[in-house]
Amino acid sequence: MGPAERRSSVATFALQMGLAMKSTISMVLAAALGALTIPSASSAQPANLPAAPPTQMKLTDAQAAAVADAAQQAWTSMDAAKIDSVYASNIIGFDPVAPPLSTDRGNWTRLQQGFAAMKFNQLSIPDRKIQILDDDTFIVSGIAQFTSKDGPVKAMPMRFTDVYQRQPGGKFLIVNEHVSQVPPAEPAKP
Repeated sequence: MGPAERRSSVATFALQMGLAMKSTISMVLAAALGALTIPSASSAQPANLPAAPPTQMKLTDAQAAAVADAAQQAWTSMDAAKIDSVYASNIIGFDPVAPPLSTDRGNWTRLQQGFAAMKFNQLSIPDRKIQILDDDTFIVSGIAQFTSKDGPVKAMPMRFTDVYQRQPGGKFLIVNEHVSQVPPAEPAKP
């Protein structure tokens, strides 16, 4: 066999190997794509297989308290942007000075700017309660006593309920807030 015949043989062998590999790759791809198809009702997995592990950790009381503490620190920062940052983009809430239900994010931001202007720099919540509803949602309720040394209002007790929800990315934000002024105590009856 001469050099020209060897080159022709090598070229034919390489072409056959390339076709064989292409065929093998095609079969592997077809098998992989077949595995990705949505199973029909008849091919569904049996119910006794273990469930997939949860993608996030269980929410603890300590974690919920830390989130609530951070929000409450923002409220006394007197920084409107920092205060506004603890609320989700879809916040719905009742503000104590604006009676209608706020469902517009722009309106809520304006309400938080007004709150910041009141310059409350101290906060006391002696009776705060946290209820964990699930790993993505919890509620914080209590009576807050806001005080200010420089603001137009020196003290304001408020009842509040905040619903926190885990957002994409894992951060908890307030999605619903109801704040109302504490009604004055009734005079003691003789």
